[in-house]
Amino acid sequence: MSDTTIYSLIIVNLLVVTGLSIFIWRLLSKQKAKRVEAERKLQEIAAEVREHRLYLIESLQVIAKSVINGEIPLVEASIRCKVLLDNLDPLLAQNEGLVVFNEVFEQSNHIPRMEAWKKLKGPQKLKYMDLIETLEAQYQSQIHSAAKNLLAQDLSRYH
Repeated sequence: MSDTTIYSLIIVNLLVVTGLSIFIWRLLSKQKAKRVEAERKLQEIAAEVREHRLYLIESLQVIAKSVINGEIPLVEASIRCKVLLDNLDPLLAQNEGLVVFNEVFEQSNHIPRMEAWKKLKGPQKLKYMDLIETLEAQYQSQIHSAAKNLLAQDLSRYH
């Protein structure tokens, strides 16, 4: 082989190696950019989850204080606490000191809410209001105990 052919092959090989190196570098750069973007999205989601959990905890504490101070109907408070606890930690909702919220929720589950409540006529509302009063009288002490128990819970582990 002549020197020209050898030098030509060396140059072609250098060009191929350079081209492949550039191709690999671009792939690695794209992969790194995707990983960085995925990490950023994961951090955003984690921040949103923390923010949502903090909202749930604050809401539970406000409702519990309102129950203790007699500022909120007990059945409504129980329903709200049950839903918030289920969103925060379903196992916490099964805690012996908080299970009354589930009981009241289950017994009042058939009562129309929100728009359906607004559509009810006077006599229909009275029937449900009697049931609500009965539930509140029946569970008053348990709901107050559960509210105190809720305030005593260490919810900081959910932050």
